[in-house]
Parts: sequence; structure tokens; C-alpha cells
Amino acid sequence: MAAEIKGLIEIRDREKVIRTLMSAFSDYPQLAQAFPDKSRRLIVMEAALRFYAAFGMRYGGAYALDPACQGVAILLPSQKRKGSALKYFFAGSYSSQYKRAVSRMTEEEHRIRTELFAEISQMETEIKFPPKYLYISYLGVRPEYQGQGNGRMLMNRLVEYGEKKELPIVLITSEPKEVPFYQSMGFKMMGITSSRKFQFINIYLIK
Repeated sequence: MAAEIKGLIEIRDREKVIRTLMSAFSDYPQLAQAFPDKSRRLIVMEAALRFYAAFGMRYGGAYALDPACQGVAILLPSQKRKGSALKYFFAGSYSSQYKRAVSRMTEEEHRIRTELFAEISQMETEIKFPPKYLYISYLGVRPEYQGQGNGRMLMNRLVEYGEKKELPIVLITSEPKEVPFYQSMGFKMMGITSSRKFQFINIYLIK
């Protein structure tokens, strides 16, 4: 069951969450280097979001400032982050929509996606995480609503919730330009890892 977070609304409509995240992450570095063609990248991104958003919403929750879901965050307790085939099944990660997205990918795109996410998992093993924490697996605001304080308001509510639970908030970004935004809210860097194959970095932040 998802937590109740003051000032935020739990969004249970998976399609609404995915549409917002697709809009927010169309040029995200982790995928941009591996899939330079934007039209193909969006197909791969849809498959990834359908898979992982379903998992995050089942074992954590998706939260927004308003029902329109102009910006959304998926928050997951650290003890529930580790996936398995059975957990993915019960989360609905293998939905018909996910399978349709996957069917549009080429064999080469399947191979690259598998290598990419395997490397991301390996990169994470280089970072020492606290014993318990709250993990923001996704945080995105639709482009037309960016620059209006929506991301900051969303983050503030999540941070307040973490403080109430006496648990640190952990997140990862591949955008160095986003780091000052998080630092302005008191986040500190845990470390940085680099992709050897796909030429991006992951910056791990904690508050």
C-alpha cells in the first residue's frame, strides 16, 4: 500500500503517470547515447517506463501535486527496490501495453537495452547506500510546466515525508545541470559512476 504524503495526491492511473514521464524524459542522457534516433528512443523508453513504473507503483507509489499529474514522482522504500520475475509479474510489469511496446523494438535494440540496464545495475554496486532509505525512482515534470516551481514543490513534499519517517531520500540523475537544483534543497552527493559503454554518468544524491 502506498504511503499518504501531506500535500501530494497518489496517482493510481498508470497511463497518466507514463504520459507525464514520457514527456519529461524524451532526451534523458542514459537513453540518448544508446539510442540517438529520437523516434526509436521513445519506443525503448516507453517499454522501460511501462515495466519499471508498474513495479514502482505496486511496491511504492506515484505522487503528484494535483490530479492532472503535471509533474510526478515515484517513491519506493529501499527494502522493496530489488526486483524478481515474480514481483514484476504481480506488479503488472509484463502488461499487454508493455509487450506491445517491446514488439516494436528491433533485435538490436533489445540487445542494447539489455546491456544498458545491466550496466546501470553494475554501476550502482559501486555506491554505498544507507541501510534504509526512500528512493525516488522517477521524478519528472511536463516541459510546459517546467520552470514554474512544480518540481521544487514536489520535492519539498517528499523531503518532508522523509524527515517525518526519519529516513533519507536518495535519487539518481544523469544530468549534471540538475545537481544545483537538488543541492539547493540540501541534497549532497553520495558519488558518481560512469558508463564505459554508453558514455553517461550517474550522480547519486542523498538528503
